[in-house]
Amino acid sequence: MYVVCNEHLEEAIDEFVEIYEQPPDIYNLDSVSFTDWMSPSICDKCDKSPKFLVV
Repeated sequence: MYVVCNEHLEEAIDEFVEIYEQPPDIYNLDSVSFTDWMSPSICDKCDKSPKFLVV
């Protein structure tokens, strides 16, 4: 699972495919909400605000 900004979305997808050998589901964090999970405040790859959840 990756929580990333626009800049690191492609890198997160590539890493996911390399590890799991299947395409990920990608969610726009502005469009979804989860009851038992809160999005981190920064991207997994940098200090920018995250925009996507890659799972």
